[in-house]
Amino acid sequence: MSTSGPPAAAAVYIVARSVHTVVTDGSTAKLVLRTFSPADAHTFRAYRSDPATARFQSWDPATYASEEHGLSLCEIFCKEQNALGARVFGQTDLVTLRGRWLQLALDADGAHIGDIGVQIWADGSQATIGITLLPAVTGRGYGRVAMRMALDWLFAAVPVPVAGGELQSDGSRSQETAEDEEIMDGVFLPGPAVRRVSADIDARNERSLRLFDRVGFRKEGVHIQASFCKGELTDDVDVAILRSEWMERKLPNV
Repeated sequence: MSTSGPPAAAAVYIVARSVHTVVTDGSTAKLVLRTFSPADAHTFRAYRSDPATARFQSWDPATYASEEHGLSLCEIFCKEQNALGARVFGQTDLVTLRGRWLQLALDADGAHIGDIGVQIWADGSQATIGITLLPAVTGRGYGRVAMRMALDWLFAAVPVPVAGGELQSDGSRSQETAEDEEIMDGVFLPGPAVRRVSADIDARNERSLRLFDRVGFRKEGVHIQASFCKGELTDDVDVAILRSEWMERKLPNV
């Protein structure tokens, strides 16, 4: 894939993919972590405006409740994230990410079901991470797989194929990329190779705490009544994982 000049408008880049088997029913799903597209605005608004999804998050779901105003905000957000993703991956400009949030959309069998947000720290050595899923798909293990893909990318933990993960501006794949997708499971684009990834979790959010624990994050501390979230004083839980710890989990005998 050529990286000369800025990529076409609305180009989308596949960061990672994985085939996941759902334990509860034995079904399989192809999960793809990719950059945002302007076409994601409706789905993005669906979970941003859901009160249950937003309960432990920083945003106010009422902001997105209006079909006109809420959708407009989501369209702007998706376009901005699409442009950022195109700059970062189309021009291999990972330095651009420092101090900024990049949202990566998560697809299951081609349907947008949520996102993972990552912020690379200003010095490039660490990252902060968060995850949001549509309520209808929680409990199927998708979040765990998405987090693993994101950590593989953030830590630059696996080899990246020569072929890139770019989609065409209309969302279709080139023949070369389509063939790669059929045979490859893993990370498609170079990552920032940070040494530590952390998250700040509302102590009431038991589902999120379980997810981060199962992926391998350790609890580093609890801040009592540190935040005021949607009318309540809440405790914040700090969790983190080092690149060395992640590699040990992936390659325990090395």
